[in-house]
Amino acid sequence: MDKGQNNNIWTEEWNRLTPESEIRMWDFYGLRPWILKYAPRNGKVLEAGCGLGRYVFYLSKFGIDIIGLDFSDATVKFLNKWSEENNFNSTISKGNVCDLPFEDNSLSGYLSFGVIEHFIEGPKIPLSEAFRVLRPGGIAIISTPSVSWFVAFRRAKQKIKQIVKKIIGRKIEKENFFQYEYRPRKLKKLISDVGLYVLIYSGADLLYTFCELGRYKGENLKKGSFAYWFSNKFENTFINTFGAQSITIAVKLGEKMHCFICGELNATKDSLKNYTVPICSNCKNNKNSHFYLKNSKTMFHNKYLINPPVEVSEFKICYFCNKKYKSDSLFESYGFDINVCGDCLKNKEINIDLSNKHIQPIWRRRSNN
Repeated sequence: MDKGQNNNIWTEEWNRLTPESEIRMWDFYGLRPWILKYAPRNGKVLEAGCGLGRYVFYLSKFGIDIIGLDFSDATVKFLNKWSEENNFNSTISKGNVCDLPFEDNSLSGYLSFGVIEHFIEGPKIPLSEAFRVLRPGGIAIISTPSVSWFVAFRRAKQKIKQIVKKIIGRKIEKENFFQYEYRPRKLKKLISDVGLYVLIYSGADLLYTFCELGRYKGENLKKGSFAYWFSNKFENTFINTFGAQSITIAVKLGEKMHCFICGELNATKDSLKNYTVPICSNCKNNKNSHFYLKNSKTMFHNKYLINPPVEVSEFKICYFCNKKYKSDSLFESYGFDINVCGDCLKNKEINIDLSNKHIQPIWRRRSNN
């Protein structure tokens, strides 16, 4: 049985959870530095296979023109009602990631988190659609589960069990398909094969591997534990290759490409010799362009907060405009280590600065509350 693209299974999964719980788990999957750094601030951005839309709603707070797409009709209807009730302008559309309802070369960004690995025939069709709809200079941020050290251990254990069963004459039952795990290099190849140019590829999320080891309860992740020390120490090193996630940043090339900073169609391929995104000559002196130099790192900027209490909405002073504001009851401090009001967060120069200097990793156990 192919469970990976079973509409009923995913509808039941999303019915079990809530948008609030998905938003407040923050870095339960540790990809936020990559998403915030490389999500385009100009043009229209799509999250293809958005589930309960936590990144659609989060990135809309940055002033990003983002829409979500999912194939569960019940989930889409619920989310649009929830969005309206909570005063979001975000739209979630029903659709198929293998047949996107967008024109060629029309989107500035394509986001896909834990989606393409669920196709038993492989991800070529959805990735080809990503290539088709992106405009020149458009950025694709794509992640899948990886073969982490824990997954490798689990596979070896299962293989030994199968060998023992074979020796003693026990039946080996075939498992239903749900997903593949792609190592960073494999994900890079799959994306390159459809014509996208891979700018960066990496492993990520060492903490989640220990969450798996602890049966997803999170009791082994507390401050002072080995898992906590190891994850904070090595997340930003080559050891993240053994993390739970593979992440790839890719671009649709063109003779002229839309600049990541200003959005204008005046960046060239030569800019990619020095930068990780297309940047035009006019924006090379922009104060945020140095964040995208080839030697720049993508990383959390503090140690994890593990299962902190949900912040109560309160009055704070914005670091940028010095005005008093009431913090967001859902997004708390927006996942940063300094105070920022909703108006300043929509300023793209400010939110790029925050995304490259002030991300506070927060891990909360996934729940249905």
